[in-house]
Amino acid sequence: MKTIRKYILGAMALTLGLTSCGGYLEVDPRDIITLENFWNEKSDIESVIAGCYSVMAEEEITARMMIWGEFRSENVNIADETKDPSLTLALKEGINATNWYTNWRAFYNIINRCNTAIYYANEVASKDPSYTVSEVSAHIAEATAIRSLMYWYLIRTFRNVPYTEEASLDDTQEYTIPVSSFDDILGKLIASLEAVKDNAVSAYPEVSDESSLKNYYNTGRITRWAIYAMLADMYLWQQNYDKCIEYSQAIIDYKKEKIKEKKDYNLSDFDKFGGYPIIPTRSRENTYGNAFTQIFIKGNSIESIFEINYIKTGNAQNSPSNVPASNFYGNLDRSPFVTYSSYVGLDEEQITYKVYDKQNIGLDIRGYENFYGTPMMVRKFTASYPGPLQIELSTTNPKDMKVVYPLPYSTGKDYASYNKSNWIIYRLTDVMLMQAEAYALKISEATENVSSDEDKKYLQKAFNLVNAVNKRSVMQYPLKDTLTTDNIKTKRAITDLVYQERNRELMFEGKRFYDLVRRSLRENPTNSVKNEYLRSQVKNKSTALENTINTRFALEDALFWPYYNEEVKINPYLKAAQNPAYSSGETED
Repeated sequence: MKTIRKYILGAMALTLGLTSCGGYLEVDPRDIITLENFWNEKSDIESVIAGCYSVMAEEEITARMMIWGEFRSENVNIADETKDPSLTLALKEGINATNWYTNWRAFYNIINRCNTAIYYANEVASKDPSYTVSEVSAHIAEATAIRSLMYWYLIRTFRNVPYTEEASLDDTQEYTIPVSSFDDILGKLIASLEAVKDNAVSAYPEVSDESSLKNYYNTGRITRWAIYAMLADMYLWQQNYDKCIEYSQAIIDYKKEKIKEKKDYNLSDFDKFGGYPIIPTRSRENTYGNAFTQIFIKGNSIESIFEINYIKTGNAQNSPSNVPASNFYGNLDRSPFVTYSSYVGLDEEQITYKVYDKQNIGLDIRGYENFYGTPMMVRKFTASYPGPLQIELSTTNPKDMKVVYPLPYSTGKDYASYNKSNWIIYRLTDVMLMQAEAYALKISEATENVSSDEDKKYLQKAFNLVNAVNKRSVMQYPLKDTLTTDNIKTKRAITDLVYQERNRELMFEGKRFYDLVRRSLRENPTNSVKNEYLRSQVKNKSTALENTINTRFALEDALFWPYYNEEVKINPYLKAAQNPAYSSGETED
């Protein structure tokens, strides 16, 4: 692992200037400084933490969040093999240790910034009397959570990685670190988050009267609720289902209270979704698209828990942009690097019922939000602000509809630098479906029809959560339940339903492949066929890749990526721990 002193100086150089409006999350570069005239004031800690958010918004991080968490799933196929050779190889399961997307340096950059801020926080407090104990604790909690999030991406992608909570402070410090196991790191991440969660800020003050920025801090910075979401996620992977349910329920309860404060929602609307505070998709009579507009186009919605922000107002064109979303998923000026697979893209058109429930074919708005309106182009992260999505249904024939997509920025510009779509890390329906999965997996009867009262309760709770998320997306009035428990009688059936709904709801959001990996790790110890569910799903992306996928994923190690060969050269510990499922990518002498 190459984590050296220049990362600290880089953090300081990037983050000393805090601008108006965007404030904490919008930073300007300053002249290079040295350690000797830093770490004296509260603002020094704030600057370094702000730099973490700045780096998270850069292409090197967000591109990997997309690729690592989504692109190896059945949802995504290559659109143009010439644009990005490393990406093409990854999508064709031709990954090796020279692939650019095995490079993790930006994640360790942020990790070291966080370690450094934590290391100096109490020292700064001793010099700055205005730096209160509660502020110190809150900053340590925030830095701990950001660090944990970076490690969380790393272990889900590489499994075993170098782990340290020590800052790299000078060039004389030895920083060659052996790898720690997935389980060991996961336990440490949970313990560190549990230790700081109560010190994290519950809510930041609103930073603007402008509606698009009102929730800017509370969804673009780490809060207690972001930590709860991380803990719910981590406990789900750890198979501690009671703790997953506990933290996800705390978030649901908090969102219920927050929605009551919003005057632009009719609280009776949420009764249709079992009382869950999810934004209705119906805008007005026979018109739909409100939830998509709030969550993805405007961003920082009431459902959001944590997302990487890209400024949409003011001097937006000069602020960071979501370049990977534009390049990968498409824009007006260039064709996309990737496209949705025919397996998911043609589901509604051909009425195959593979992704969307047969009762919802033609009426599940997510089919239109994701890809339906523009051939070869994912819409979820390519629409511009502030135009809404509007789908108008015919009153005489519900399947006759007019789809009005929000237009991207005008042509003649570098659209990649104008994409201001936020990248969402956690949102409410994600957490609800985590809880649904936890309830499903608490069922004790493995293969038989659920019979005990307790197991029936768990199955019904899981179904209710799935049904609420699904029902929100159905374009019909009056709104009715379209999912039923008629064929959901076993633990396997309800688990499959949860995974199906997670894919429908979170498609292209960097979740699907991680979901499949989690399921494989859980089921592999008792299954004779390794990665059985994952293989059955992923091979649907392409008939041409079916044999490759079946062969590749015959090994559990293949779920994870190899270490980048340049990092192996620097850290000798990585050579012995290299993933055996992959080649070095170099010609042997």
